[in-house]
Amino acid sequence: MGVSRWVRADPWRALLMLVAACYGLVQLVAVGPGMGLGWDETVYVSQVDPRVPAAEFIAPRARGITLIVAPVTMVTSSTDVLRVYLCLLSALALYGSFGTWLRLRSGAVVPLAALLFGSLWLTLFYGNEVMPNLWVALGAVAAVGFFLRCTRPDGGRADVVPPDGGRGGAAGPDGGRGALVGLAVCVAAVALLRPPDSLWLVLPLALALAWPGRRRLSVLLALVAGLVVGWADWIVEAYVRFGGLLARWHAAGAANETGLHFSLPDHAQALNGPLLCRPPGDCGPAEPSWVLWWSAIPVLVLLGLYASRRADSLLPAVVAGSLAAPYIFLVGYAAPRFLLPTYALLAFPIAHGAVGLLGRTRGRAPRWAVACLVTAGFLAHLTLQAGTLGAIVAPRLAKREGDALVARALEGLGVRPPCLVYGEQAVKIAYRMGCAGHTVLTWPGQSDLPAPVRDAAAAGQQVVAVDRGRPVPAPFLLTWERRHLPDVRPGQWSAYVPR
Repeated sequence: MGVSRWVRADPWRALLMLVAACYGLVQLVAVGPGMGLGWDETVYVSQVDPRVPAAEFIAPRARGITLIVAPVTMVTSSTDVLRVYLCLLSALALYGSFGTWLRLRSGAVVPLAALLFGSLWLTLFYGNEVMPNLWVALGAVAAVGFFLRCTRPDGGRADVVPPDGGRGGAAGPDGGRGALVGLAVCVAAVALLRPPDSLWLVLPLALALAWPGRRRLSVLLALVAGLVVGWADWIVEAYVRFGGLLARWHAAGAANETGLHFSLPDHAQALNGPLLCRPPGDCGPAEPSWVLWWSAIPVLVLLGLYASRRADSLLPAVVAGSLAAPYIFLVGYAAPRFLLPTYALLAFPIAHGAVGLLGRTRGRAPRWAVACLVTAGFLAHLTLQAGTLGAIVAPRLAKREGDALVARALEGLGVRPPCLVYGEQAVKIAYRMGCAGHTVLTWPGQSDLPAPVRDAAAAGQQVVAVDRGRPVPAPFLLTWERRHLPDVRPGQWSAYVPR
């Protein structure tokens, strides 16, 4: 009886909780805990796994995601345990981040926005991946929610209607110390995960404080404090490992190909599942069904902004555009995960529009017609997302299982730590063996030993090179013994060991 009374008293929070629970459950079923680690994941996990050498941590990376997985990886190297942990944690984070908005908007808007975002194939796939972008998205959602609670005329309460109807009029008292602390923590978390993203998150929020009646020194201080705390680790590491902040910034820009670009066509090609569209890889043409889905987003956002005409709909749309801007105009390649924060924030005006459209429809027949149209659109959305998720998961399960087979085959050849695995997919293979790894995208053309191989041999480590499909991938391997690795799919793998 207590549960039923709670549901009746706060049905929208209960519905949001149900959405979050379904999000975690679908991850476990559709993606599963058995998928091995990808390249980037291995780099992050190896930083906090005491059983393996840490992989090379290049300038653009940040330590935030390693802190998220550290409680598990310090205890066990089981990928299954890590995946289940991240499933549960991401479901809780979905509930917590969208839950900050329940004090801003009562009704179906918040759980519907969470459902729209949680049903994306991207959100489901990356929910248990050791990658920072989903966590940046959830941090941005919570940060904007706390910001609005700090600056709303009613102090951020959904059950109080301000004199202007909540449409951005004069500001009253802050939303309390809790909202200020929450804002600072969320900004710091985003900065720990992806420092440049935190700047694009804070910029529109700081500009919003210049709006008449919304000037809040305490909110500005919370934004600045979050940036300072979140950036501290990245800045300190810049001086310890990269020769200073400016040197690390330039190195990060070179690694990410930053500069003036227009990568919107690349993002369109990546909508249906290539996880990275970066030369020399070919992502193929943009899928018409996905382009149609993508094209509907700005239309739905504009309809939502018109239907709601509220400041708490406009600001997430503005912040969403700010977070998308660097990946469209300053990065020379595309990955669908880059736009996760944008999709998360745009879910609010879209949800506003859907709820507002249903609420404003008059007459039984038109309301049923609108409800059927909205339902049909959502079902089409779910069908597209589910089909793409299945097409993404299956080949990656096989490919990452292939990495495990290569690792076992190398162990069968007697390769044991301390060791270095050099070559194709080497970082992922080496992690499973407890070895150091050095992945090459293009094999060196010289006969001399590459520096990582030479340094490992000088340190007394056992060295093995791995390759899939090429007769002799590099001249320096001509004097090495080649051994075929049986029963490894996809592709025929070979190992090279010094004679």
